[in-house]
Parts: sequence; structure tokens; C-alpha cells
Amino acid sequence: MNTWEIKQLRHFKVIYELSSISQAAAHLGLTQSALTKSLKKLEEHLGLELFHRHTRELQATDAAKALYHNVLEVLASAQDLTHKVSQISEGNLGKVKVACGPLIQQLIGEQLVSQAIVKLPKTNLQISSGTFQNLAYGLLNHEYDFMMYDAGDVQGLNEPERFEVTPLIQMPIVFVVSPEHPLFKSGATPFEFKWALPSIPIRFKTELPEHIYSQFLQAGIPHYQMESMANCINLAKRKLVMTAALKVSVQSELDRGELIALNIPLKPVANFGLYRLRSRKLSQQAISVINLIQSIIRNEFESNEKRVSDYHR
Repeated sequence: MNTWEIKQLRHFKVIYELSSISQAAAHLGLTQSALTKSLKKLEEHLGLELFHRHTRELQATDAAKALYHNVLEVLASAQDLTHKVSQISEGNLGKVKVACGPLIQQLIGEQLVSQAIVKLPKTNLQISSGTFQNLAYGLLNHEYDFMMYDAGDVQGLNEPERFEVTPLIQMPIVFVVSPEHPLFKSGATPFEFKWALPSIPIRFKTELPEHIYSQFLQAGIPHYQMESMANCINLAKRKLVMTAALKVSVQSELDRGELIALNIPLKPVANFGLYRLRSRKLSQQAISVINLIQSIIRNEFESNEKRVSDYHR
């Protein structure tokens, strides 16, 4: 429905309720001639006579009476839509909703919140984790302002052209287990362990050599799928499972000997990217959060080769 049609419906509502062109015009801040023309255009558009003209007042026709409640519903829906658009464009009045894969949430989630408290005190930050498909669907439905996940997964979407993906950073992934795990001590192969994994990038499955992928399937890996990488790491430290983690996230455990990186003929790399919808203009609050994320990545992981510049509208 066009803007002018919504305006004419508003005019009809006021005329119907006041039963007077002059009173309705005064209420709307219009001249009587302008309001009369608007009503005439609406009647022509609908092909209906809405009011019987009398000397002092207008009398609603049966058609007007039948349409009045429908018009109220249309105007209420239009108002709700305007309010929702306003909330979306303004970042829900200061709230920024970020969707994260479990790997990058483990990498920078805590840092992001701690720095946002100081640097963006007026911004409410909501961070959600989940599978790539679920978060991408939420992004399409404006449930999130932007998403951080493996950049290569965009090709698994039905309409990848709807997304703009900005590279963030590349980080190596290692497969770890406790050196005290009974199977490790007995010299078992990695495929004999129970595996607990976070939601790893979809592209890993397509990049695995066929014989390795076949072994993964035969072993039923992963045996336990979890959203939290921290939980997977803790289970590995308790000598219960093997897991995959960002090397930087388990470096202290590797240095202390709590975990050991297995020599598996795979060298996976997490290629993190920032996803946003091409059709949606980000709020200034969301842009500020993105710049803060990029600042954290530069300052905390400056030894990495992959860098990104400040985000621009």
C-alpha cells in the first residue's frame, strides 16, 4: 500500500468519526478543499461512495460502516510497521544483538563485553550463539544486527548474495586430549576416542580428504555436539573426550601439559568473518561495536597476519 493511500485512510477515519469535513480538516491541520479532494480520490480508488453529503454534516454510507473497522486494523498495522522499522534502524534503541559461532565467542566474547562496559556504556549488548544455519536465519529475519562465523560457510546458504562478509582473522585449530586419558596412554588412534565438538565450520566437512571423512563417519564423530567450546575443553581436561579448539584458546593448557595436541594429518584454520545483510543499514551503535571488535582483534592478536581495517558504513 502506498504512502498516499495510508494518508487517505487516516483522513477517512477522522471524517467518519467527526461526521464533518470542516471539523476533520481542523483536526488534521488541512484546508477543507484539500481534505475533500483526498476523500474524493479514495472513493474513486475504491469505486465506492463513502459519505452522503448533507448541508451541515456527512452521513456514512453502508460501505463506509463496513470498511471502518478494517481501516482501523490497517492503520494499526502501519503504525506497528513504522515502529518496528524505527527500532531496527536505531538498533533497538541502543541494543545491539550479535550472533556468534562458538569458536569466535570463546575467542573474544568476554573481552568484547568487558571493553564495551567501559567504551560503549550506553550500548546494551546481547550475544547469542548457535549453529550457522540457525544464526543466519535469524540474521535474515532481523533478529541480529550482524553475525560472526567462519567466512567460508556463506557458500552453504541458499542466497549468499544477500550477505556481505567482511574478513576478521584467521586462527589455527588443534585437536586436543588429556595426556592422562586412558586411550591416549594405550596408544589408541584418534578415531577410537569419544569426540565432543562445538559447531565447527561447515566447510571443514567438504575440505576433509575422502578417506579421513569416511573414518569420521564410521566412528560416529562427533559423539557429543555442544554450543560452548569452553565446555568441550573442560570435558577434554577431565580425561573424558577429545575435542577441537582454537590453538590460542588452549595454549596455556598445552604449555602446562594439561592437554596435548594430537598429530592428526589435518591443519584446519578458522577463517572468521563478519556477516551483515546488504539490504540493511546498520545503526551507529552496531557500527561502534564492530569497530570495537576489530580493535580487540588487532590489539590482542597482532602477531597474526590477517588484519582488517576499521569498518565503514
